[in-house]
Amino acid sequence: MKRYIIIIIAIFLTSCAAKKQAAELEALPGWVKQKPIIPGYYVGVASVKKIGTSAQYIAKARQEALTDLAESVSSNVSSTSVLRSIETEYGFSESYNQKIQISTDDYLEGFDPVESYENESSYWVYYKIDKSTYHEMKEKKKQEAVATALAKYQSGLQEQKLNKPKEAIAFYLQGLQAIKRYLSEETPTEYKGNKVDIGNELYSSASDILNSLAIESSINNISVKRGERYSSNLEFLVTYKNEPVQGIPVEFSYTGGYLKKDRQNSDANGMVQLEPEVLYSRNGKEQITAAINLKDLAQKAVDDLFIRGLILKRNMKPAIVQVVIEAPTLAITITENSCAGADCDVIQDIFNQNAKQYVYDLRPVKSADFVFELSYSYKRGESAGGLISSYISGKLTIKDRSGNIVWTKQTESIKGVGSNLNEAQNKAFDEFRTALNRKYFKQGIDNIK
Repeated sequence: MKRYIIIIIAIFLTSCAAKKQAAELEALPGWVKQKPIIPGYYVGVASVKKIGTSAQYIAKARQEALTDLAESVSSNVSSTSVLRSIETEYGFSESYNQKIQISTDDYLEGFDPVESYENESSYWVYYKIDKSTYHEMKEKKKQEAVATALAKYQSGLQEQKLNKPKEAIAFYLQGLQAIKRYLSEETPTEYKGNKVDIGNELYSSASDILNSLAIESSINNISVKRGERYSSNLEFLVTYKNEPVQGIPVEFSYTGGYLKKDRQNSDANGMVQLEPEVLYSRNGKEQITAAINLKDLAQKAVDDLFIRGLILKRNMKPAIVQVVIEAPTLAITITENSCAGADCDVIQDIFNQNAKQYVYDLRPVKSADFVFELSYSYKRGESAGGLISSYISGKLTIKDRSGNIVWTKQTESIKGVGSNLNEAQNKAFDEFRTALNRKYFKQGIDNIK
């Protein structure tokens, strides 16, 4: 019996809930149930959850409704527009496959907030704008933007005539930024009695400048010993239409690591110079590259990332200097009375193997760039149960060609045990040479880079 009562109650509650939902649905305005279609108007409708303050969710609903409205007036990309030129040149890449969408700023004037509706959990808003009003506003704003772009174009041409490509390209990019929202459309205007598309004129003018900029090195190859500076400044010439040009930013890079000074602008003679720097690399060959810094050109011209991207994809040929890295030379000397005969040969062989492993050349002591000086001695230890111990400890010092100490290390005391002193010393030496091979020689080499 109780089971049937529970079932009846459940059916009753479900029926009540369904009736409540039906009543709530019936109470919704028609425009909430279905987006209106009004001849002669663009319409935008949106709903949001009531999260945050009323001001916050109302603002969010308004923005989404305007976005919905904007999608109604989006247009196709014109086949003669700047955007089409970009897509043709670079393809649909992450940087250039960005449709220039209608901005909701277009509706800050002229749209009508028709109605709003809310319940306990949600808020709806409904906007519309007269199509003729929208197109009139858009055309007015477009003409204002085109006029600004034309002024920037004329300023760019003037700078170009004065052999100032950096300033000219800045004006061209600023002109493109002024008409950014119209780059998917034709942007016709009149210049010197001729009809031109100002967007395409700006873009092609910027491209022409980049095509006419070049950088070349005065030398193609240098040799430098690892850990040392190259002998003199590396010089690069920046030209525009084969003439030296001032103020062009250049960026340097080194395949073997970082450079302390990696940026410079060309001087009045079109020159940039990379001062001697210490170069490190385990490789036999590296490159120093000087390239025109398009990122710097774009950043100083405009703040819009899309407009900057119009030139950042350009493939500008850099100037390259091939660098031959010569390995420093090493030698080892073992203090007299530290070892004799076969033991000295063993240490010499271990040192040679480490030097070759880390791509260092070996030379006699007098002509080496770095000399490892090794000294070690034995100390008799304790005796017990017919066994005797011996301890070996040493010191490893590295000096450069001028005799300056580069690095020094006191080795730990190593113990050997045997039935007699000679056996104990031999065992201590075996452990000592293992420590030299696995630890101390490698530490020393790491400290001369």
